[in-house]
Amino acid sequence: MSSDHTTPDSDAQSTTLQTLTEELRTLRSRVDELETETDVLERQVETQSERIDELEERVDKNDQTRKDLAKNATQAKSTAEEAKEIARSASAKACQVEATLEESESDDTTNETTQLPGDVEPSTSPLDFFANCRQHKVKQRFVDDRSEQNTYRALLVTKRWEEFATKRTTSDGVFFTREDVRQALTAIMGEQPHGTTITRVWEAMRDLGGSDLEERTRQVSPKQPAKEILTMSLETATGLLENRYCHLDLLEDGAPSAGGVTPVVTQPTTGTA
Repeated sequence: MSSDHTTPDSDAQSTTLQTLTEELRTLRSRVDELETETDVLERQVETQSERIDELEERVDKNDQTRKDLAKNATQAKSTAEEAKEIARSASAKACQVEATLEESESDDTTNETTQLPGDVEPSTSPLDFFANCRQHKVKQRFVDDRSEQNTYRALLVTKRWEEFATKRTTSDGVFFTREDVRQALTAIMGEQPHGTTITRVWEAMRDLGGSDLEERTRQVSPKQPAKEILTMSLETATGLLENRYCHLDLLEDGAPSAGGVTPVVTQPTTGTA
């Protein structure tokens, strides 16, 4: 006779198998969930990547737009400046033509300053002449056309006498030392000038000034060495800031440079303080 029965070992094995089967199902279910989540994440990443590409493209376009706008603004500014300069030149030429017609109608046709209107004083030196012309034209002549950078710097230094020149104790004039010129050039150039530059600018100031800006020596006391100075009267100095010829067009092509005689430069006056 036989009977159905289970042993403790077989019961344990059956329980373990059921447990493993359930865990396997759970794991498979979790794997399916993770695969689904992965798909979702991949789609999100792809969407975000496309969005990033789109934003980068927009940034590039915006950056190019900004560059184009900046370029257009620069061109517009340049065009506006050119238009202003053309207008100034046209006005200046009109003044000169009018002055010339008025002079031609008078008996005095041999005066060397016939190109100047009657109420405009002639200059006393190349320095006085160029200092009173439009700076744009002067810079174009010396820097752009002739590469005479130091001559233009000499003009700028001299015109800034109120800032950098030494005032005479008698209040009737000013003078430049080499240290004054060095400080002025530092302000103009934005950096310390080389010694050679200072020397060349000094020489250009002397050549431009003629007798309006004389080179002399100055000794404060017997114990101190004498120093070279460039001196001019207060009348000459203030005359550099009058802008007398800004409404005239006196720097046409073919006009003489600093070393020549211009139609408005008379014989230099004698004697400076």
